[in-house]
Amino acid sequence: MQLRTPAILGLAICLIVPFAAAAQKLESEQPQTQRGAELVGGPVTPYVFEGDLRDLPTSVSWRPGEPIKEIPRRNNNGPAGRLVPYERGFGLDPLLEQQEDADNLGGNPDFLTPILSFNGQGFTGVNPPDTVGDVGANHYIQMINGGGGALFTIHDKTSGAVISGPTNLDSLGSGSCSNGFGDPVVLYDRDADRWMLSEFSSSGNRLCVYVSLTSDPIGGGWCNYDFTATNFPDYPKYAAWPDAYYVGSNENSPAAYAFDRANMLTCTTARPIQRFTAPQLGGFGFQALTPSDLDGADLPPAGSPAYFLRHNDDEAHGGSTPGQDFLQIFEFDVDFVTPGNSSFTGPFNVGMSEIDSSLCGLFSFSCFDQPGGGSDLDPLREVVMWRSQYRNFGSHETLVGNLVTDVNGNDHGGIRWYELRKSGGGAWTLFQEGTYAPDSADRWMGSAAMDAAGNIAVAYNVVDDTDNVFPGLRYVGREAGDPAGTLPVGEVSLVEGSARNNSNRYGDYSSLNVDPEDDCTFWFTGEHNPGGSWSTRIGKFRFDSCGGGGGDEIPCADVDRFQARCRPGGTLQARVIFTDTSHDGDTATITIDSTDNVLPIINDRAQISMPGAAPGSHTISLTDPAGCVADVVVNCT
Repeated sequence: MQLRTPAILGLAICLIVPFAAAAQKLESEQPQTQRGAELVGGPVTPYVFEGDLRDLPTSVSWRPGEPIKEIPRRNNNGPAGRLVPYERGFGLDPLLEQQEDADNLGGNPDFLTPILSFNGQGFTGVNPPDTVGDVGANHYIQMINGGGGALFTIHDKTSGAVISGPTNLDSLGSGSCSNGFGDPVVLYDRDADRWMLSEFSSSGNRLCVYVSLTSDPIGGGWCNYDFTATNFPDYPKYAAWPDAYYVGSNENSPAAYAFDRANMLTCTTARPIQRFTAPQLGGFGFQALTPSDLDGADLPPAGSPAYFLRHNDDEAHGGSTPGQDFLQIFEFDVDFVTPGNSSFTGPFNVGMSEIDSSLCGLFSFSCFDQPGGGSDLDPLREVVMWRSQYRNFGSHETLVGNLVTDVNGNDHGGIRWYELRKSGGGAWTLFQEGTYAPDSADRWMGSAAMDAAGNIAVAYNVVDDTDNVFPGLRYVGREAGDPAGTLPVGEVSLVEGSARNNSNRYGDYSSLNVDPEDDCTFWFTGEHNPGGSWSTRIGKFRFDSCGGGGGDEIPCADVDRFQARCRPGGTLQARVIFTDTSHDGDTATITIDSTDNVLPIINDRAQISMPGAAPGSHTISLTDPAGCVADVVVNCT
């Protein structure tokens, strides 16, 4: 959630300053290094909760007629809230056409059918819910805002059933952390096999952080840290990194914090948190950096700094680089032994195609129309949305994320997603980007992630007053071999809305995560509307090309990947993706149990699904147009 300043008065104030105070041309900027972090507070000794969560009382559900709490967004005053002269819009988004040309390139049975889709926590009398979740080796945890702070439920990964909760997070804390205030975040720290949960305290500028004592979040115990921030740490977003837990927050200047992960994992006294701030941008009253959260089995290269991101709509923020906007990266290198050695460097500007942040202006909190009128929904234009995901593939590193943009200059929200890459110690560069807005519906509040095979999924909210689409949740994706800058797989509805939301406070984030057990299965949670008040949904899905048979060593030079698998019920599936489109119009032969299937090659791929396979081993062979043969053996149980 986000709070306005001053919160006690519920007022939003924007300070306008001359254009001369706006940012200078980005092409002339050089990254600046700040050395020596601000130490915030002193060492923090934890409080230990050693009980079983199932012994705690569950939260009492909100009942109709009880008060509803509206959490207004927080606009920072002063330079961070300055406005600059802005000529809105540039017409159609420059990336729309490439997506239109790539739509419906082929099905993907796994991805197009959610493995699970079930209800999460329901309306708590608070707007917005700040829906978030993460998945670990054995559990899924969802968190939302409740009337007395954050609530969390722990779910079985196979069925989605609730094992524990909903539990008030502050029931695990002490002191000021015994009075939670919401804005929840949950992380599964894969490298440590631990959980981290967080929320505000109602007692001023404080962040309450909980780290599980073991991999078991239910009966293994929790370690509670009560940290003091410099200012009210609004909209805190966390990331797990080998040397720290990193946090970005919306303060008078965008703030970046580092928490002592090493000591927190041993439940010992945490050394003082360290803080830097980033330069402010003109145009937005709400600003925060999004830290990049580590996914996958491979850690970043030794000594790698943590990465924080934001987007810079050059026109909105007072720059003058026609035809181009930017993703900005900041590098946080922490030293808990000698804080004077800690550094914060940036921004590193990575050029991207034009975005338009002017969604109903640059600071309106009401924009996207709902069917039947009523409140227009908050576009959340200001931040790179949760999460910014990091992966290390060995040959290269990736950063994947998304933001919302106006795709036609008329307040039509679409998802701009991107993949950055870094190789061999070089700089981060834009590998691909795309805009997803295939119809009149507004799409926003997205979350993006990449699996171990390099496939990308993007999940988001959707609403459309023209076609009577109430606020719901959908997802779309791309396989690693699909045309660059496109999301041709899907779109899939996780849950459709059936009523308009009674508050414009929608969000403020959702969460798409990758299951560490197979590094392939995506888990998503977000907000939708089955009635006039929101509810939440949880779903999981995956690409059949991730973790399937074959594809690693293909003897055919023209073949990029050849995968085969047995689906439940004895349906054999095989798919071949060629290195380019030079074979479009040719045929490939996929042989299943000595039965030849001659298939046309369309858009560099061919695929087949054959039901009725008996249990046991099956040999599936590919013969490419040049006569090269590759084999895959799969087992049906």
